[in-house]
Amino acid sequence: MNKSLKIMAIAGALLTLTAFNANVCQAEPDFNKPMPEEQQMDGKFPPPPPADSTVKKHRPPSPEAFENRLGLTDEQKELAKAQREASIEKIKPIIEQIKNKKAEIEMIKLSKMTQQAIDERVAQLESEIKTLRKQAHEIRKENMKAFESILTDAQKKELHKMKAEGRKKFEKMKKERQKAQQRVEK
Repeated sequence: MNKSLKIMAIAGALLTLTAFNANVCQAEPDFNKPMPEEQQMDGKFPPPPPADSTVKKHRPPSPEAFENRLGLTDEQKELAKAQREASIEKIKPIIEQIKNKKAEIEMIKLSKMTQQAIDERVAQLESEIKTLRKQAHEIRKENMKAFESILTDAQKKELHKMKAEGRKKFEKMKKERQKAQQRVEK
């Protein structure tokens, strides 16, 4: 079998494996961006980009600091852990499908198909990836709702305050990165 036939056979097998999951969900975020889970390598995230003196490194708070700031009870901690693990198990197959579709895109780009056929197939696969990201987002939203349901009113207020602080830090870091990128481009 020549190389292009092998590539097409593998691509067809991947399509068959992933064609059964095409639920479309409505959500606001940009689902064209990769999710953190997609970027993991051997269960670990890739190394951070080279440090720029003008951009501060972001370190998320430890789980203990998060739990302490919210004042979670031992029972709440156990419930949250069980919910988080269940959410991870739901998202794993979706992440695998996304990885398979990305691999298929790479194979198609290397194939000897016409450029128009390549573009059409890649667009279709990217649309399917977007749909899968929406599904993963919905699972995350469900997980957050479930987590918030075990919190007291005071804990919910503190959580919303923490989220607002996080968004503010994110926007500040984003602006700093943009400024650093502009300096690099000049």
